[in-house]
Amino acid sequence: MTMDKFLRWMLFCAGIITAIFAGYMFSESRSDWGAAWLSVTVGFLCFATRIKPEKSHSSSDDDSKDLHDLAMLIADLSVMSLKNIGRTIPPGTKEINDMEEKLSSFLDVMPLSSDERDEISEEFDRLRDRTKRNESGRAIMRSARL
Repeated sequence: MTMDKFLRWMLFCAGIITAIFAGYMFSESRSDWGAAWLSVTVGFLCFATRIKPEKSHSSSDDDSKDLHDLAMLIADLSVMSLKNIGRTIPPGTKEINDMEEKLSSFLDVMPLSSDERDEISEEFDRLRDRTKRNESGRAIMRSARL
Protein backbone atom coordinates (compact mmCIF):
# COMPACT_ATOMS: atom_id res chain seq x y z
CA MET A 1 0.00 0.00 0.00
CA THR A 2 1.46 3.33 -1.03
CA MET A 3 1.65 6.32 1.28
CA ASP A 4 -0.94 8.23 -0.75
CA LYS A 5 -3.43 5.39 -0.51
CA PHE A 6 -2.80 4.98 3.22
CA LEU A 7 -3.26 8.70 3.87
CA ARG A 8 -6.42 8.70 1.77
CA TRP A 9 -7.91 5.84 3.78
CA MET A 10 -6.96 7.50 7.06
CA LEU A 11 -8.65 10.76 6.05
CA PHE A 12 -11.72 8.86 4.91
CA CYS A 13 -11.96 6.96 8.21
CA ALA A 14 -11.49 10.19 10.16
CA GLY A 15 -14.30 11.74 8.09
CA ILE A 16 -16.65 8.85 8.89
CA ILE A 17 -15.84 9.01 12.61
CA THR A 18 -16.38 12.77 12.77
CA ALA A 19 -19.67 12.31 10.88
CA ILE A 20 -20.79 9.95 13.63
CA PHE A 21 -19.87 12.54 16.27
CA ALA A 22 -21.74 15.22 14.31
CA GLY A 23 -24.85 13.05 14.18
CA TYR A 24 -24.61 12.36 17.91
CA MET A 25 -24.30 16.07 18.70
CA PHE A 26 -27.30 16.89 16.52
CA SER A 27 -29.33 14.16 18.24
CA GLU A 28 -28.41 15.62 21.64
CA SER A 29 -29.76 19.02 20.50
CA ARG A 30 -26.33 20.61 20.52
CA SER A 31 -26.47 21.99 17.02
CA ASP A 32 -23.46 24.30 17.47
CA TRP A 33 -21.15 21.37 18.25
CA GLY A 34 -22.87 19.27 15.60
CA ALA A 35 -22.20 21.94 12.98
CA ALA A 36 -18.55 22.12 14.04
CA TRP A 37 -18.11 18.35 13.77
CA LEU A 38 -19.94 18.39 10.42
CA SER A 39 -17.55 21.01 9.02
CA VAL A 40 -14.57 18.92 10.17
CA THR A 41 -16.19 15.92 8.46
CA VAL A 42 -16.50 17.82 5.21
CA GLY A 43 -12.86 18.87 5.45
CA PHE A 44 -11.62 15.32 6.01
CA LEU A 45 -13.74 13.88 3.21
CA CYS A 46 -12.74 16.61 0.77
CA PHE A 47 -9.06 16.01 1.40
CA ALA A 48 -9.59 12.24 1.18
CA THR A 49 -11.08 12.54 -2.29
CA ARG A 50 -8.71 15.19 -3.69
CA ILE A 51 -5.48 13.27 -3.23
CA LYS A 52 -4.93 11.32 -6.44
CA PRO A 53 -2.66 8.31 -6.58
CA GLU A 54 0.08 8.40 -9.18
CA LYS A 55 -0.94 6.90 -12.50
CA SER A 56 1.20 4.31 -14.16
CA HIS A 57 2.38 4.82 -17.72
CA SER A 58 0.18 2.02 -19.10
CA SER A 59 -3.00 3.63 -17.79
CA SER A 60 -2.23 6.80 -19.75
CA ASP A 61 -2.25 4.71 -22.95
CA ASP A 62 -5.66 3.38 -21.97
CA ASP A 63 -6.85 6.92 -21.27
CA SER A 64 -5.55 8.06 -24.65
CA LYS A 65 -7.42 5.22 -26.38
CA ASP A 66 -10.59 6.06 -24.45
CA LEU A 67 -10.28 9.74 -25.39
CA HIS A 68 -9.75 8.78 -29.01
CA ASP A 69 -12.87 6.60 -29.00
CA LEU A 70 -14.87 9.33 -27.28
CA ALA A 71 -13.74 11.93 -29.83
CA MET A 72 -14.70 9.68 -32.75
CA LEU A 73 -18.09 8.96 -31.18
CA ILE A 74 -18.84 12.65 -30.69
CA ALA A 75 -17.73 13.43 -34.26
CA ASP A 76 -19.98 10.68 -35.65
CA LEU A 77 -22.93 11.86 -33.58
CA SER A 78 -22.53 15.45 -34.70
CA VAL A 79 -22.35 14.46 -38.37
CA MET A 80 -25.33 12.10 -38.04
CA SER A 81 -27.40 14.76 -36.31
CA LEU A 82 -26.95 17.01 -39.32
CA LYS A 83 -27.75 14.31 -41.90
CA ASN A 84 -31.50 14.77 -41.43
CA ILE A 85 -31.91 11.69 -39.31
CA GLY A 86 -35.08 12.42 -37.40
CA ARG A 87 -35.11 16.03 -38.62
CA THR A 88 -37.97 17.72 -40.43
CA ILE A 89 -35.97 20.71 -41.68
CA PRO A 90 -32.60 20.20 -43.42
CA PRO A 91 -29.65 21.98 -41.81
CA GLY A 92 -28.49 25.32 -43.17
CA THR A 93 -24.90 26.19 -44.02
CA LYS A 94 -24.64 28.39 -40.92
CA GLU A 95 -25.73 25.49 -38.69
CA ILE A 96 -23.20 23.18 -40.36
CA ASN A 97 -20.40 25.74 -39.98
CA ASP A 98 -21.25 26.32 -36.31
CA MET A 99 -21.26 22.58 -35.59
CA GLU A 100 -17.96 22.13 -37.43
CA GLU A 101 -16.37 24.99 -35.47
CA LYS A 102 -17.45 23.55 -32.15
CA LEU A 103 -16.35 20.08 -33.11
CA SER A 104 -12.98 21.34 -34.39
CA SER A 105 -12.22 23.14 -31.14
CA PHE A 106 -13.09 19.94 -29.25
CA LEU A 107 -11.03 17.70 -31.54
CA ASP A 108 -7.99 19.99 -31.30
CA VAL A 109 -7.29 18.69 -27.80
CA MET A 110 -8.14 15.06 -28.56
CA PRO A 111 -5.62 12.46 -29.74
CA LEU A 112 -6.77 12.06 -33.36
CA SER A 113 -4.60 11.50 -36.40
CA SER A 114 -4.67 13.87 -39.34
CA ASP A 115 -6.31 11.18 -41.51
CA GLU A 116 -9.23 10.95 -39.12
CA ARG A 117 -9.54 14.73 -38.98
CA ASP A 118 -9.54 14.84 -42.80
CA GLU A 119 -12.26 12.19 -42.90
CA ILE A 120 -14.43 14.21 -40.52
CA SER A 121 -13.92 17.41 -42.52
CA GLU A 122 -14.85 15.52 -45.72
CA GLU A 123 -18.13 14.49 -44.09
CA PHE A 124 -18.87 18.13 -43.29
CA ASP A 125 -17.99 19.10 -46.89
CA ARG A 126 -20.45 16.48 -48.19
CA LEU A 127 -23.12 17.91 -45.90
CA ARG A 128 -22.41 21.43 -47.18
CA ASP A 129 -22.61 20.29 -50.81
CA ARG A 130 -25.90 18.49 -50.21
CA THR A 131 -27.33 21.54 -48.45
CA LYS A 132 -26.29 23.79 -51.35
CA ARG A 133 -27.93 21.42 -53.86
CA ASN A 134 -31.13 21.36 -51.79
CA GLU A 135 -31.16 25.16 -51.51
CA SER A 136 -30.60 25.59 -55.24
CA GLY A 137 -33.39 23.10 -55.99
CA ARG A 138 -35.75 25.02 -53.75
CA ALA A 139 -34.77 28.27 -55.46
CA ILE A 140 -35.52 26.77 -58.88
CA MET A 141 -38.91 25.53 -57.66
CA ARG A 142 -39.74 28.97 -56.25
CA SER A 143 -38.78 30.72 -59.47
CA ALA A 144 -40.81 28.22 -61.52
CA ARG A 145 -43.90 29.03 -59.45
CA LEU A 146 -43.49 32.75 -60.12
